[in-house]
Amino acid sequence: MPARHINAETFQQLIAGEETVLVDFWAPWCPDCVRIADAYDQIADEYDGKMPVVKVNIDEEGDLAREQQVKAIPSLVIYKNGVAVDRIVEPESKALINAFIGETLKAEKKPLDDTVHDMIIIGGGPAGYTAALYAARAGLDTVVLEKISAGGQMALTHDIDNYPGFEDGIDGFTLGQKMKKQAERFGAVSKLTEVFSVSLAGDIKVINTDLGAFFGKTLVIATGANPKQLGVSGESEWIGRGVHYCAACDGMFYKDKTVVVVGGGNSAAEDALLLSRIAKKVILIHRRDTLRATKVYHDPLMKAENVEFAWNSAVSQLVCDEKLTGVKVADVETKEERIIPCDGVFVSIGRKPAAGLFLGQLDMTPDRYIIADETTRTSVPGVYAVGDVRTKMLRQVVTAVSDGAVAVTCAEEYLATH
Repeated sequence: MPARHINAETFQQLIAGEETVLVDFWAPWCPDCVRIADAYDQIADEYDGKMPVVKVNIDEEGDLAREQQVKAIPSLVIYKNGVAVDRIVEPESKALINAFIGETLKAEKKPLDDTVHDMIIIGGGPAGYTAALYAARAGLDTVVLEKISAGGQMALTHDIDNYPGFEDGIDGFTLGQKMKKQAERFGAVSKLTEVFSVSLAGDIKVINTDLGAFFGKTLVIATGANPKQLGVSGESEWIGRGVHYCAACDGMFYKDKTVVVVGGGNSAAEDALLLSRIAKKVILIHRRDTLRATKVYHDPLMKAENVEFAWNSAVSQLVCDEKLTGVKVADVETKEERIIPCDGVFVSIGRKPAAGLFLGQLDMTPDRYIIADETTRTSVPGVYAVGDVRTKMLRQVVTAVSDGAVAVTCAEEYLATH
């Protein structure tokens, strides 16, 4: 049963009672809000009769959102006896949402069987769902374990213009959903769950999740990469309250305000351009004296009247009181410091591979990319690494889907001899 959409009046009526209520403050333009929608609807179904699970559109109920101190979305807030007792901002998985509300109510879990699947895929991005498509079409019993929704980091991309077949471009979330549906049409099964640990020794790979254990003859790792943090004091405490990692998700909170973008690559340039259409002023801070982004971004940024640059500069401190008011930056050459006033900071300084689950079990580079060549084979037989998590020259959607197809071809050869 989908989560019920409510207005301010119904909200007040709900939280005035003695029931515990879970409220998702969201907006239709927010990619992360759209990403968690399916997971949130599943939670509404799981808690039916135990706890109201509802949604508030902040575009329609802006006063209510401000009254409830909603600073970033999606914000999931638990109310008890009319009081907000806890909240989680921008949850990354259904498992995190379940853990968040688990202390109040415990969802019943259905026991899993001990089926040994031909292939288990961790991650539902373009590499993962391409592997699922090829495996399912080859007649392999295939399960995709995804923690929040199809698409991975691609789902947060507003416009994808460099993926073949879409002459007018396509948004990442829609492309992810199309990939998922195509794989499922041939029999691939998707499970919304978070993986906590893996055991890769032996012929049967064991994947431990919040739903229980899954067993597979082969494993495809498509866990991708996550945004890097600045690493300055207080950064974690201000996430969602002035510090952000997704301009497409949170940019609208800074309409007609001043924002900082930190970084100099393609992602930073894209974020700065997007924010230039929303914010009053955008200041791009980069530790070099020129952008690393491809040339296609240079001219639009230089021509944007409300975009400024702070070259040869690195953020050394967040300036905060009751809210974030600016950043302190240091000149990388002279070490001279100054404060740049701003209302929000968008961090876009690269990504780190999501490979922590596999430490000590697979060979990795010093920066924790899984070592796998163009065959996608890892150091453990029957285990394949695809997409952004593996060593490769170019990390794009088109190279991710290529990896997915190659992995299944190699897995079929492996299964034929084991």
